[in-house]
Amino acid sequence: MQATCSIHVAERSTAYMGLQFNDAPYRRPTSAVAGEPSRFRGRIPGAVWLVVGIMVALAIVYLARQIILPFVLALFLTYLLLPLVNAMSIPPQGRRGTPRVIASFLALAAFIGVLVVAILLLAPLVAGEANRLGRAMFSSGGNEPALARRLAATFQAWRDTIYGTGVFPPDVERQLDQEVRDVVAGFGEAIGNMVQGSFALFPKLLELIAVPLLTFYMLLDGPRLAREARSFLPPARQDDARELMKRLNRTMLEYVRGQLLTSVFIGVVATVGLFVLGLKMALLVGVIAFFLEAVPFFGPLICGTLAVVLALAQAGPGNPLPIYVGIFALVAQQVDSHVFAPWILGRFTRVHPLLLIFSTLLGASLFGLIGMFLAAPLTALAKETFLFAMERVKARRGAAALSVSA
Repeated sequence: MQATCSIHVAERSTAYMGLQFNDAPYRRPTSAVAGEPSRFRGRIPGAVWLVVGIMVALAIVYLARQIILPFVLALFLTYLLLPLVNAMSIPPQGRRGTPRVIASFLALAAFIGVLVVAILLLAPLVAGEANRLGRAMFSSGGNEPALARRLAATFQAWRDTIYGTGVFPPDVERQLDQEVRDVVAGFGEAIGNMVQGSFALFPKLLELIAVPLLTFYMLLDGPRLAREARSFLPPARQDDARELMKRLNRTMLEYVRGQLLTSVFIGVVATVGLFVLGLKMALLVGVIAFFLEAVPFFGPLICGTLAVVLALAQAGPGNPLPIYVGIFALVAQQVDSHVFAPWILGRFTRVHPLLLIFSTLLGASLFGLIGMFLAAPLTALAKETFLFAMERVKARRGAAALSVSA
């Protein structure tokens, strides 16, 4: 029988009271033009719902950006402790595992204990260096911070050395002098804004109290919530959802574990290296480097710039310490980016740098500092989701082509 659409199925029919009944199974029709499966039938609504779902999720996150910090910290802490909880609650065969509620409590308690010990050991040292930095900026009189005036003196010494060579015309020298004065004034204003902003962070500490509670329930009920979420999907999509969640979980576990190791590495290297070079506030810079390591590209740049500025203020005219600090910061950043981080983070670092820079700037513009920290993991999750979707599309096209050829 000829028709606009052909179905290559051996039809079975039964006769009852002179009537013919066709009980052949339903097959998706193929294109009448070239015999290939219709690619867009039933697929456009799914794509539309996916786009709508992503837009709604982004809108919810944007509206809740003021209170999202505890949930983000709890999520990262959950992925950090999840391997330990699974190891205790899902033992090898033949052994009785620890109840998940007890395993979650023990893992969280152990982390809090380690964190408290680290704070008790490091907090006095870091606070002492922060006080020293504050005295260097604001202790002496004048309209500008003391640190800014010391930087100005260093620039003035360099100016006299460079201008003494006669390389620059007088007009260029005057323009450079004005630029240096603007930089020094802007630095003093930036320091003041930074100090004021640090005091504004104290109300956020109240939100951090909820982090351990959120982490506990994520560790306890995370698998059950994932199963319940998959149950709302059609049965034909549940296997794909399970595989996608497995890949996303693996990506997040790799990121959290790798990022913690790279942050510890760069923090220790920065502290030890700057201390050996003679920078007085090496521990403070190392702690800042530990946290800013999670911000792609911009974090190491900010930390390296801070180290050089502190070296300039400490060394004074004629001292090569700023040059040594700058070279050390550049070498440490290159070793971390091209040797240590790829070895630890593995396939996570395969995200293109341009995409990471774009996502970091976008995250900063939408969510501020939190967005800068979230840019890298969210970009990796989006990449993993896109690759999974492409795999499924290719697999379905291949299966449809085989059914048509058969």
